[in-house]
Amino acid sequence: MGTRIIVGVDGSGPSSAALRWAAKRARATDARLVLEHVVDDEWGQIGPDYTRELEAAGEDILAQALGELEAMGVVGHPQLELGNLTTTLSAAAGPGDLLVMGSHKTGYVRGRVLGTRSVAVASLARSSVVVVPEDNLAQRTGIVVGVSPALECHAAIIAGASEAYRLRQELSLIHCGPDRADASDTGRHLLADAVDLALTTAPGMVVRRRLSHRSPADELLDASRSSALLVLGATRGGSDRLGSIGSVTHEVLLNLTSPVMVAR
Repeated sequence: MGTRIIVGVDGSGPSSAALRWAAKRARATDARLVLEHVVDDEWGQIGPDYTRELEAAGEDILAQALGELEAMGVVGHPQLELGNLTTTLSAAAGPGDLLVMGSHKTGYVRGRVLGTRSVAVASLARSSVVVVPEDNLAQRTGIVVGVSPALECHAAIIAGASEAYRLRQELSLIHCGPDRADASDTGRHLLADAVDLALTTAPGMVVRRRLSHRSPADELLDASRSSALLVLGATRGGSDRLGSIGSVTHEVLLNLTSPVMVAR
């Protein structure tokens, strides 16, 4: 089947931003672009007449999205499904695919309540997920990767290095830890290993590293404010109860300052 990019479309502003991001990437990577619209059946509680009405509206949304793609010179493949929006969208992409969705910027929110669908989808998906804010993404440069001790972070480093190499942009690796001598030594070793992995993935590119003692979410959100992409691993700490993403990724997704990839 080859590489696929699946983008969730619902006719909203964030959906249009996600569609443009996915179309640009599909054109650059020669990936098959699938437009996924889910008619949310509210767990089977809506009647057949209303279902048909929602399906007709969904077909109109897909037709409009295809028109946007045609204007960009990109071919899209529409797909209409009926089911719970979160579980259906997260299941649409398999390992090796890329799932893209839009999200409203929600302001600065603390806590671990699943407040947006993007958080839930990123938690459930088997593929890497990119969440795109409804924002002006022009003139953004650089790829930022959050570095942690978790093995899943390797996927984020490789994905970030690959994207930086493809876009011919600078890669920034950031690790946040306590302001203690032992923690700082550990952080410097983690960053050195991350640089080695990034340069093995994409030799010859510019890689910068930074050790911070701030809150990881605060540091990563500030660092990616003007970047093209922030990449995080799908990691979970032992005390987190957020599916397959950790508290840092959860907080970042609630407070987007750039497109964010949750890499698997």
